[in-house]
Amino acid sequence: MIDDIRGMGFPFAIDEKTGGIAWAGGAEKIRQNVRAILATRYGERPMLREFGTKLASLVHDPNDDVLADLLKTQVQENLLRFEPRILVTDVQVDRDPDEGEVVLRLQYMFTTEPGSNEMLIPLR
Repeated sequence: MIDDIRGMGFPFAIDEKTGGIAWAGGAEKIRQNVRAILATRYGERPMLREFGTKLASLVHDPNDDVLADLLKTQVQENLLRFEPRILVTDVQVDRDPDEGEVVLRLQYMFTTEPGSNEMLIPLR
């Protein structure tokens, strides 16, 4: 039941209506969790050193097929470990070697409900 998921929003914000912490729920909360996992550098959290990915350190590597494979592996392994409510069905790396741009195209589905979701994550 995706609708039962509720937690503090990411990024942290104040709710304009209540003046309290902004909360998120359902599919949006899952999306926020995925972004938080992928945006957190490996070792950055003091009490949970294994949380996050090495994506930030990989974006400076040569923009080739090896980088694409490393990015895919990092995304799949870390989302499997830290967000068990989704199943990653596909990760594509769209890259432009001339411009140095890399965009992750992440497709996933919820483990409790049918349907597919997609996120585009630019890496800079």
